[in-house]
Amino acid sequence: MGQDILERLYYGKIVPWENNNDQSPRSQELRDLIDKGIHSLSDMLSDEGRSMLERLLENRSELADLAACGAFKDGFRLGAQFAMDTFYSSK
Repeated sequence: MGQDILERLYYGKIVPWENNNDQSPRSQELRDLIDKGIHSLSDMLSDEGRSMLERLLENRSELADLAACGAFKDGFRLGAQFAMDTFYSSK
């Protein structure tokens, strides 16, 4: 199996938040639309409005990061429960 999973995690070879599993054309299309919309809106705003938009986007990004972290923890716990149940179950 090679390197221990905990060792790979410790040395940064496993970086769950960098995994982007959704590479679908629709996902890319939505990202492009959002980018275009942000740039168009930013061009229409004053400096104060752009600052407000930037803070809003940063706050939204932080919220998304918190949600992703929570989902990761929930998934990890569920996976660990499955492993424990498999290991300790008797047939």
